[in-house]
Amino acid sequence: MGKHLRFLGILTFLSLLLLAGCKKTDEITGKAFVERDKLVDVLVDIHLLDGVTNDRKFHRKYDADSVDLLSPILEKHHVTQTMFDTTMAIYSKHPDLFDQVYADVLIKLNVMLDKNDKEDEEDKEEPSRAAE
Repeated sequence: MGKHLRFLGILTFLSLLLLAGCKKTDEITGKAFVERDKLVDVLVDIHLLDGVTNDRKFHRKYDADSVDLLSPILEKHHVTQTMFDTTMAIYSKHPDLFDQVYADVLIKLNVMLDKNDKEDEEDKEEPSRAAE
């Protein structure tokens, strides 16, 4: 019976040691990855580009695919294609962190939309003021 308890104690110790080594990732960092804030900005620009290029008028006027237009966005943010691909690959393995990144992307896009809507309202009000 003593051998079994000793074995169980060692097994428990090793299990706890293993669990202690498996800490939850809070942020993805390193030289091979795009910094979180910069990634948010890149993704915002990609979604803005996607919105423009999904319009049929764009494809009639320009002979370009949205994939071809990714390079200028990455250059603007000083990000290489390899860094972007590596970052996206690791975030796809951590959906909880990717959700946090996309929450920030959506906030930025909504702020832009609200600002644009407000400017549209102001533009509509100005002609009526001039008539007065």
